[in-house]
Amino acid sequence: MPAKPWSREEEEQLLHLLRKPHLTQREIAQKIGRTEAAVSGRLTIIRRRKEAPIGRPPSEAS
Repeated sequence: MPAKPWSREEEEQLLHLLRKPHLTQREIAQKIGRTEAAVSGRLTIIRRRKEAPIGRPPSEAS
């Protein structure tokens, strides 16, 4: 089954929930209806995006 694309709203919700220190990635995944692996993968993509040089967006293919 192909992965469901992440919406901007889901990504914002993920980042909001990450600021809550008492929540685990598993709990966050349950709250947003994603697997723990999907949450972990999206966090990797977000980190890479922030580390990319200006003008050169990283590939989201992992």
